[in-house]
Amino acid sequence: MPLPPRLFSGDEELGKKDDDHRRGGRTPMGLAWQHRRIPHGPHRRTLKRLALGILAFIVLYYFFKNMPTDLENPRQRPSYGFTAGPNAPPPKSTPGEDSRSKPGHKGTAESVAHDFNGPIKFYHLASTLHAVSKTRGAELINHNVLFAAASLKSAARLLPIACDMAIRERNYVHFALLGRDDISMDILRSVNGITKECKIIFHDGRPDFSLHSTDFRMEVAASAAFNHINTFIHPQATFVDASGEEEIWCLKGIKDRAVTAGRTVIDLPGNAEQNLMWITMLDSSSLSSWNKVTIDIVVHAQSSSSGSLIRLLNSLKKADFFSSAPPRLTIELSHNIDEPSRRYLSRFKWPPAAQNSGSLLTLHHRIPQHGLSAEENSIRMLESFWPSDPSTSHVLVLSPQIELSPLFFHYLKYSLLEFKYSFSRIDYQQNLMALSLDIPSTYLNDSTSFVPPLTNLTKGSNVVAKGISPFLWQAPNSNAALYFGEKWVELHDFVAQSLSSEHALPTPTTLNKKEVSKTYPSWLEHFLKLARARGYWTIYPNFEDSDSLATLHNDLYQPPEEFREEVDEEASDGELTADPAKHLSLKHSETALITKSLLSMLPFKGELPKIAGMPLLSWDGSPTTVEDLEQHAVEYSRVFRREIGGCDEGAPEKIQEDFKARDLFCLNDL
Repeated sequence: MPLPPRLFSGDEELGKKDDDHRRGGRTPMGLAWQHRRIPHGPHRRTLKRLALGILAFIVLYYFFKNMPTDLENPRQRPSYGFTAGPNAPPPKSTPGEDSRSKPGHKGTAESVAHDFNGPIKFYHLASTLHAVSKTRGAELINHNVLFAAASLKSAARLLPIACDMAIRERNYVHFALLGRDDISMDILRSVNGITKECKIIFHDGRPDFSLHSTDFRMEVAASAAFNHINTFIHPQATFVDASGEEEIWCLKGIKDRAVTAGRTVIDLPGNAEQNLMWITMLDSSSLSSWNKVTIDIVVHAQSSSSGSLIRLLNSLKKADFFSSAPPRLTIELSHNIDEPSRRYLSRFKWPPAAQNSGSLLTLHHRIPQHGLSAEENSIRMLESFWPSDPSTSHVLVLSPQIELSPLFFHYLKYSLLEFKYSFSRIDYQQNLMALSLDIPSTYLNDSTSFVPPLTNLTKGSNVVAKGISPFLWQAPNSNAALYFGEKWVELHDFVAQSLSSEHALPTPTTLNKKEVSKTYPSWLEHFLKLARARGYWTIYPNFEDSDSLATLHNDLYQPPEEFREEVDEEASDGELTADPAKHLSLKHSETALITKSLLSMLPFKGELPKIAGMPLLSWDGSPTTVEDLEQHAVEYSRVFRREIGGCDEGAPEKIQEDFKARDLFCLNDL
């Protein structure tokens, strides 16, 4: 049988390759199969491809037929390349993107604007930070303070205060903008009336893509920006707006980082520009101690004096403590508590405003039923307070007869920070014992009226007139005075040693005279002796008008418990009050309390004078100088060591130790 014709007869090589891929062999069965194939029919591979094409068409048909049409266009990812500013425009929008901002659509413009959470970069912060080397920001202690804001409303509140502080030139004032708003720093200055005279150093701490950043990214950016600023300028205090207009993420970011860095953050309330402008007169050293200072209030209530106590506590409730931590309040009660006082104290809350710190009220009830002696009252008074840190913990002693101005805490903190913690504190600061809130109407003997001294008003080196000024007086105060922690600790040791000497030594010959009237508590005598031995003094306020920070009421006056029997013997017509003819302090007229801005009441336009420039009075009220006062202190301490301290005539003088009075006593010497 002849072989069938070849499928590719024109080329032997093609034929060979075709032979290599034939499905059949050269077996008889394979030859028979090739004879049965249809000449020129479709190839099997072609059929397979045709079937796959039909299947793919069917799948695509049903996919497009059932494809959802309510999906939104995905957000394009922003570029991380260099941009022209912190709020550079996001990537170009895609068709249909504008529909997300239409009312009623699910994707609003606001939700889209705050959804970026990428890496953080500051493109404008480094240039200004590197340009402030003149402020000596690399030093941990310097003159730099910072105002920081994210909200434009908060910036508008802070900038006038920052400008006023910068003009006074006690500090280098910096302002950092950390918000989302796409506003240039020049426009920010112009809108808020900030000119070159303000001398504020501006920093743009806004991150890239701030307009589209999430709150969390902005919080991290605020914290990071503050960290960079702290590295370069080490601000001694940072002011933020606490009026409620500031962004929460900004406050949290700054405060968390400040705690880690050990920096002071000061919250300014909404009325700061009206009532707290005295902060612009403090230097950076004072401001850095803003949150470190603590104040305790101690009140010794007498029996059957509910009216006076309630009046005092009501004035404390009306006081403005602005953003400072309210002081702890301790009330020392006698054994017999009258019913009005009991009812009032059961409802009394301290602090009056809602605070996270809980109650700061402590009530001490005396167990002995008998009246206290002068020694027992002095001990009870000093034991009512002990500073946790003598350098920052202080006590405000208040008489039940006193009533306070709502602004008393403004003056107290202003004076405390300036005289105790400023860079100029070395100006006789070691002699400062207390800050008084009122001016006594008489001397300590209560037999002569007291007239505050005047100071010389100078113009250049020439004295042009006499004027009102705060003054220094060696006499302590028992009505309303803040005693510093270091001096209180020294008083503890001094009184303890003095009481031991009274029981062990005979009565002094020259220092036995009582210099303080019995209308004042007995502990004031010990305070006076220490002041005379050390040359300590108290700063007393003085205002141009008749208004005052504290006024003393005598309508419900009661003499000190330890002297009550002696004073009653001097009373006339069976009255329980002292005779005004013999006690001039009971005849003074009550003064009105300050309710206006503190700066409008203080002399020198609110600026506190240097201690060295204040009038100085000795304990008996006579004008003196620092040199004479120190000389009198040396002479008095020499007599005190011999008559009360138990030291021999030729005993060598001891070295004075911090917070101790042992150098004035020799009883415990071996």
